Amino acid sequence: EDSTLTESQLGIIFTVGSWSTQGGRFFFGIARDRYFGTRITTCICLTATAAGCIGIAFCDKNNMAALAVSLFLVGLGSGAQLCLQPVAGLFPTNSQGSIV
Repeated sequence: EDSTLTESQLGIIFTVGSWSTQGGRFFFGIARDRYFGTRITTCICLTATAAGCIGIAFCDKNNMAALAVSLFLVGLGSGAQLCLQPVAGLFPTNSQGSIV
């Protein structure tokens, strides 16, 4: 059975998701630098991504609002992950300078 959402509605849903990716980088970057640090901010991002994935899995295929909110959460959390996890931070402190 096909969805009853129109192309315009699907466009809005995916636009919300893609814009939240960019917004997530900005706001979570500020949260990381000024308020929470990397660990807490990363946990918040992972929670948002997981909630969005669960929302997509269980929402009705014709529910535009649920799909938009779910994609917003996925975009928010996953987009921010790109700037929260510096590669050098994954290695021991004594070798971080040579990694960068």
